[in-house]
Amino acid sequence: MRVRSSWRSCCDVASGVGSSVTPQRVATLLLLASIAATFSACHSSPKLPEKGSRAYSNVVSAFYIGLAALQVGDDVHAESKLSELTQLVPTEPAGWANWGVLALRQRNYDVAAQRLERARDLAPQSDQIYDLLGILEGQRGHSAEAIADLRKAIELNPNNLRAAYALAEEIERQGDANSEAEFQQVMQKILAAQPDNLAALLELSRSAAKRGDAATLKSAVEKISARSSGWPKEVQEQLATVQAAAAGSDSAAAATSGQREERSSAERKCPPEGTGGRKVSAAPHCPK
Repeated sequence: MRVRSSWRSCCDVASGVGSSVTPQRVATLLLLASIAATFSACHSSPKLPEKGSRAYSNVVSAFYIGLAALQVGDDVHAESKLSELTQLVPTEPAGWANWGVLALRQRNYDVAAQRLERARDLAPQSDQIYDLLGILEGQRGHSAEAIADLRKAIELNPNNLRAAYALAEEIERQGDANSEAEFQQVMQKILAAQPDNLAALLELSRSAAKRGDAATLKSAVEKISARSSGWPKEVQEQLATVQAAAAGSDSAAAATSGQREERSSAERKCPPEGTGGRKVSAAPHCPK
């Protein structure tokens, strides 16, 4: 993923997300938790064993043990249990999707594609699975395919802000003539749904600085400043520099100031907030 000018210095402190965790990585883990939630909704499917039976217990056990192993990085048990799950209930999309996440994490992209495509075939209206396919294609370096999958995820569920954030990332990576403008538009849509989303505010301000959009930059920086009272002095000083540049309509200086902070951002190794035991329920670096 292309290194961005950063605004990440402030974002890391506010969200607890360091450069060791990429937006795509966080999105993958978020989707993992989401798919876990959808599994319970599938229990009523007539294709699953009868609830209360031994076979049913085996399915539930395989799913949750496999999921837990996946979340803590125990790939051996994750592989064993998720594989078992797809054999016990081959028509359950959550099993294939989580097994695909395992292959994706291992950068075994061809296998991940096979598993995620199987999940998509079983649940063609799942925005979460298209979201995962978008992450896969993005990690493969296939921006056009990633954008198509992420657009489909948003088409299926306009409230999937994680997919919207990932879409913005891929649009910017693609680097077309309209990429910067569209990136900014997507961030503004996210903020329309979540006005206090700090990650989106930071990305919007960075984009506005690059594009020379002084009005948007000033507005975004003001909103960021309102949330900065608890930040470390070093970051407060960096933010003050950006504020001064924005107030003076010097968006180029603001962008340069943000770029100087990328190194300090890269030195932070904070885990995502709210990821105890790697079970992700929310990550402020990505839209919730």
